Amino acid sequence: MKEYTLISSNNDIQEYRRHLEKNNTSIVAMDFEGEFNLHVYGEKLCLIQIFDGVKYFVIDPFNISKEELAKTLEDRRVMKIFYDAISDSKLVYKQYGIKMQAVYDLKLLVDILDFDKKGLDAVISRLLGITILKKKKFQQYNWTLRPVDIDAMQYALSDVEHLFVLKKKLFMQIEEECKTEELIYTIIKKAVDFDKKTIPGILKSFDYKKLRSTEKKLLQKIFDIREEIAKEINVPPNLVMNKSQLFRASKDFTTIKTMEFNRRIPRNIRNKFIERLEMI
Repeated sequence: MKEYTLISSNNDIQEYRRHLEKNNTSIVAMDFEGEFNLHVYGEKLCLIQIFDGVKYFVIDPFNISKEELAKTLEDRRVMKIFYDAISDSKLVYKQYGIKMQAVYDLKLLVDILDFDKKGLDAVISRLLGITILKKKKFQQYNWTLRPVDIDAMQYALSDVEHLFVLKKKLFMQIEEECKTEELIYTIIKKAVDFDKKTIPGILKSFDYKKLRSTEKKLLQKIFDIREEIAKEINVPPNLVMNKSQLFRASKDFTTIKTMEFNRRIPRNIRNKFIERLEMI
């Protein structure tokens, strides 16, 4: 059982930064847990797990100000080891406008080394011979819930537990294969473009590309209405109207009349959704 310090207020996170300064800590391992339209509407940062090589910390951001989170995540004096940091970086930028600084993304090293399996657990297993347990149990865990389940918290901490050793092993292999220069180029080239507009996955899918121009325009209108309704009642958009229903309606709009709704959608919301669609 990993012991950790919970950081859940502005005072706590200020004390955490003082701890880093007092101990001359210049590098930490970090990972996020978030909600991504699975249990409620939208994308939300739910936990920040940290390991400084000695102690574990968990930041619960729900009652911490944007300013205090920014001071921590944008601090260039403390390097943050992540694994596959792009989605995490984009999440906090989208939610808070925070541009994370001094990020060392180990996934870039794995890409250069061209491992056949590039997930964090697979890389840990390959290089360290360690198997992460209970992975599937928490893949769809609701991280918005409080208090966080004890086993879920331990699982979350396992994502930062091995990053220091992994960093050392990966860089040694980069040097052995004479790929240091390639790593430098990759880090520069893969820098996160925070200002790049994010396009929803469904609007980049193969099914979307196959639609006619008029069908694409209709789908985008239905998509926007679905987002508004989902946000209003705080449920994942897919519960309001799933992907297959969305594409079916874009090809044959009359199918909205016979569309079956998820049981979690109240009747008055169903009627409101249909009314909004009929106004297109």
